[in-house]
This record gives sequence, structure tokens and C-alpha cells, in this order.
Amino acid sequence: MKSSVLPPPVLPPSGLNAATVDRERVEALVRTTLKELGDPRGDPRLPVGPAVLLGPDRGSNLGTAFDPQAMAAMLASTPARIGVGRVGSRYRTNTLLRFRADHAAAKDAVLSEVDEKLLAKLGFVELQTKAIDKKTFLVRPDAGRVLSDEGRKVLAEKCAHAPQLQILYGDGLSAAAINTNLEAFHAAFVRATQARGLKLGTPIFVRRSRVKVMDQVAQLLDAEACAFVCGERPGLGFSDSLSAYYIYRPKSGATDADREVISNINQRGLDPVKAADALADACARVLRDKKSGVDYK
Repeated sequence: MKSSVLPPPVLPPSGLNAATVDRERVEALVRTTLKELGDPRGDPRLPVGPAVLLGPDRGSNLGTAFDPQAMAAMLASTPARIGVGRVGSRYRTNTLLRFRADHAAAKDAVLSEVDEKLLAKLGFVELQTKAIDKKTFLVRPDAGRVLSDEGRKVLAEKCAHAPQLQILYGDGLSAAAINTNLEAFHAAFVRATQARGLKLGTPIFVRRSRVKVMDQVAQLLDAEACAFVCGERPGLGFSDSLSAYYIYRPKSGATDADREVISNINQRGLDPVKAADALADACARVLRDKKSGVDYK
């Protein structure tokens, strides 16, 4: 087999990701080797991800299922690790490798940052929480729930006061989800709210933010209702899913029981454009009825 020579991997600057290898270069090396071996997985046009290098594990090498129809239905209904088989008391090698690849993708999503060029293109007002860096954000959830002093100042200076509906976005636990879906989601949400006659406040992006920061923003701006869209916690190899939370006039001490959520917003679940329409509908409802959360029970 011919050897493939590529420049050495480039390590990122010191910090949380200092020991992370340049994945694009590693993948390029593997693809080149596969291509030399005549393996179709070496085609660079194939989608990026573990599926390029790892064969299927779910439903394979199981023999005949007790109820083949039920097994097929279960595999079609969830990406969860079912029907993967075993070797003795252990996972098969392919299943273990897929798990490790999914775990790596989740870590990348949590530790990554939202694209500055995307935020600049959309013209959002950008705020910071009291989580001064990614490490603080991960180990101190409370720091991501409140704005920094500078964030409060920027909010007061650049954002419209007393909006009917305040929209804000945050990285949450997956910047990758924001990078993938933000532009399409926001454009669809603006169209959907305009169609329903809702008046939006100044669009905001809050870096290193947790859900509860929406309460503080809504209170400081005296917003009648507030919607917060952020990256969901990654899982099962998927890191591009959003959640959209909304609440009516959050008071001091508001809890999750006072808000509602639309989750699993991604191309495999609830399409971002359809989710934006659903969120606009939900916000119109809470503004009409002047309540949200368990008050509807």
C-alpha cells in the first residue's frame, strides 16, 4: 500500500482544546488511504461523520429477530442503541467505536463557540453572562443564568424597551446547533411573527448562557413575553438540535414550571422552519391568554 504524506496535524491554541487533534486532517488521511485501497468510503463527497468510516451496527449480525417486524419498527423510530448485538457480555467493536465517536462529537459541540461572522451578519446585539469563559460556564451553571455588568449596560443602551415579544438566542450546550440552524430559524421566526401581528424586540444573542437568563432579560426590558432559543445537550451523535423556551412576564423567582418549551428542533426531528412557525403560534397564545407554563393546566 502506498503511504500518504500530509502536513503534521495543527494543534489549536492553549486552553480547553489544546490537546485536540485537527480532525479535518485526520479524516483527510483516512479518506486518502481508503481511496488508495479502492474503498468507496474514501469518496470526499460522502457526508462527514462516523458513518463514513464505520459500518452499520444496529440490526446487523443479530440473526433472525423473534419479531422481525417489531425490530424494524423500533429501529425506524429511534437512533438509540438498540439491536446492536453483543460478543459474550460485551459490545461489538463497531458499536463501541460508534459510541466513542458520538461522545467526541458531543464534547466538540459543548466546547465549541458560535461563529462570530454569523452573528455579525444577522446584526444581533451580543451580551455576555457572568460565565467569563467556557470552563466557568460548564462548572458554574448559575453564572450562565445572569448577565455580566457589561451585558446589563449593553442591554440598556442598545435594546428596545417594553417590547411585546423579546427574542434572544444562546449557545446553551451546543454552539454547533446555533451555527447550523440560527440563520434559517430566525428568518422564519421573523416572518411568522409578522404574519401574526406580533411586535419583536431587538434580537439578542447571549454568549455562554443558560435558559434562566431569559427571565432577567425580560424583566430588565419589561418585555410582555420572551422567547429563548438555544443549543440542546448533544446526544446519540447528534449535536445540532435546538430548544425554544417561552414565558409570559417572568417574575422574580420564576421556575421551569412557568415556561414552556419546543425541543428536538433539527433536520431529523422538527424542521427549524416549522419550529419557528410553531414558536410564533405559541407566543401568540401566551400573549393572548396572558399566561404560560402550568397555569394552563
